[in-house]
Amino acid sequence: MDLMIVAGVHLDRAWSQLGGPYGVTLRQWSREVLARVVDEAHRRNVGTLVIAGDLLDRATAVPATVDYAAKVLGAFRGDILIAPGRSDWIGGPGPYGFQDWSPNTYIWSAAEYEPSPTVPLVWASAWTSPVGYSPRVPDAAGPRMLVRAEMGEADLHRLSTRHDDLHVTTGTVMTEKILTIPDLVHDPRAAGGYALIVDGDDPNRPAERVDLPAQPGRLVEIDVTRLQTTDALAASIDSALKAEGPLLLRLTGTLAPPVLLPGFGGPELPPGVVVDLDPLIYGRTTPDSSDRGARAEFLRAMADIRTNELERHQSTALGLAALDANTQGA
Repeated sequence: MDLMIVAGVHLDRAWSQLGGPYGVTLRQWSREVLARVVDEAHRRNVGTLVIAGDLLDRATAVPATVDYAAKVLGAFRGDILIAPGRSDWIGGPGPYGFQDWSPNTYIWSAAEYEPSPTVPLVWASAWTSPVGYSPRVPDAAGPRMLVRAEMGEADLHRLSTRHDDLHVTTGTVMTEKILTIPDLVHDPRAAGGYALIVDGDDPNRPAERVDLPAQPGRLVEIDVTRLQTTDALAASIDSALKAEGPLLLRLTGTLAPPVLLPGFGGPELPPGVVVDLDPLIYGRTTPDSSDRGARAEFLRAMADIRTNELERHQSTALGLAALDANTQGA
C-alpha cells in the first residue's frame, strides 16, 4: 500500500509577519487544504496518510479547529499517522490532549523513534518540547521509514547508515538518505505546496510528487536598482498591485539614497500588502572632497551616524527631500 506524506498544514497559525489580511487568508486555506489532501489520497487509493509535523500551531490552535482536523482526518478510509513537530509538539495541556481522535488516527507521543502499531514500516520521533532533541536511531531488521520533523545537525550525526532506511523530515535538509517534505501552507517566500507518495513495499524507490492547488496570495518582486526617485518606485508598485488578493511585495537590488520606502514616507500601500525589505542593499553617495555645499555636508554627516542601514537610508532620503524642497522654494 502506498503512503502519502504531507507536512506543515499549520492550522490556526498567526502568520504575524504577513499581517492581518494575509494571515486570515492562509488560516482559511489551511483548513481547506487539509480536506483536499484527504480527497487526493482517496483518489489515488493511498492506504496510509503520514503527517510529518506541524499539523497545528500549538500556541494559537482553538478547540473548534482541532475538532475540525480530527473529523477531516477521521473521514479518511485508511490509516492516519501523525508525528508532531516543533509548532505542535506533544505533551502537557496541548491541543492533541483535549481531542478525541478517530480510531484510524495514531499520534506518536515519544521523543525516541517508535514504530506505528498499524503500519510497522513507519517509525517516528515526536517533538515533546519546543527545545530540540536528537533521538538515537534504534536497530531493527528490515527496511523502515523514519519520520522526524525539522531535523537539525545533531540528528544528522545520529542517522543510521543502513542502506534500507529512509529518513523523512521537513525544512531544508538535503542528503541522499533523507526525503525532505515541504510545508503545505507556507510563507510565500518559501517553496512548498505539494505532497509525496512513497511505495509501501520499497520505501527507497523514488518518491512521487503530488501537486495540490496553489495557496492564495502572491509574491511580487521589484528590483529597485534602476529606480532613482520615489515617484519611480511608486509607479512600479502601482503596476504590481493590479491583481486582487493578499500580496507580499519583495524589494530587491540596490536602493538609491533619495528613494523613500513604503511606510517610511514613501508610496502608500493598500491594506493587505506586506513589504519584505530583507533582500535590499542600501546605496550610498560619496560627495567629492572639494564639494562644501549643503547637500554634500549632509551626506557626510549621515555617513557617520551609528544606526542600522534602513534607518540611515530613510533619514538620508528624508533629509535630501527637504533640501531639494528648500532649493526649489528658493
